[in-house]
Amino acid sequence: MQLSIKKANLKDYYHVAEMAAKLFSELGERTILIKELSDVCKDLLRKDNYTVFLAFWEEECIGMITIYEVTSMYARGLMGVIQELYVLPAMRSDGIGAKLIGEAKEHGSKIGWKFIEVGAPSPKKWGRTISFYKGLGFEEKGPRLRLKFN
Repeated sequence: MQLSIKKANLKDYYHVAEMAAKLFSELGERTILIKELSDVCKDLLRKDNYTVFLAFWEEECIGMITIYEVTSMYARGLMGVIQELYVLPAMRSDGIGAKLIGEAKEHGSKIGWKFIEVGAPSPKKWGRTISFYKGLGFEEKGPRLRLKFN
């Protein structure tokens, strides 16, 4: 058997929730339960402008990338924004993240995106992540800021 990547559909919501829960827990937000994310995943997977690709090793889900399509004057049209990218720790450095980004690039190219962006984490803490994206051709364009609503 080998690695396979597929575009997620509504039936895959559990895998998406599982990968997201692992990502958020690893980022230190807190332990997230898959149950907490299931309904959100179902809602997002129903949207036309939200795409998820899942990586499988045989039957085990080992990674995902989530991309939102947005329209902006900055992009002069459509662009993709990577929301989440996650690969199980034991499977990192095996090229799986690059393959997931490759699927996102191919998808975006087919539907007319001008480019794909990703919010960059702190270089001090996540230098390896920054290097990973740069190695795939991403350029630094500055940090992303957030305003939370209660």
